[in-house]
Amino acid sequence: MTHHVEDLIAYPQRYFQRPGEVLTEPKLTNDQRRRILESWKLDAQRLAESTAENMSGGEETDLREVSKVLVQLKTMESMPVAHQPGGSSSVGVGMAAGALLGAGAGLVITAVTVPSLVLVAQASVVGLIIGGVSGAVRKAVR
Repeated sequence: MTHHVEDLIAYPQRYFQRPGEVLTEPKLTNDQRRRILESWKLDAQRLAESTAENMSGGEETDLREVSKVLVQLKTMESMPVAHQPGGSSSVGVGMAAGALLGAGAGLVITAVTVPSLVLVAQASVVGLIIGGVSGAVRKAVR
């Protein structure tokens, strides 16, 4: 945002047409958004009071809309955010590692005992399951 944040807080109607636009501005922090909306709400309350006392030109206030957007912001702040480290799936990585480990174990067992491809496949499936579960548990713990 090219405008100074303090200007946005002091004069939100100059920079935003509707209160909801404050939530979609990506360069603002939630604290800055809240401060802008609180300022906008205060202006709307003053305008509503002036209108009630017949001291305005009959302008419509944004009080209801600003209040709704403040509630939305509060809801957004209380939502937990899921983080995906490195952009890769730890479950998928766990499954791949488990499959390789299972296939390797199956090959070793097969070489030592009776040659059987079924045993290798079973070990691979077990490795996939174990790797997937361990990846999911690791992801949930983070």
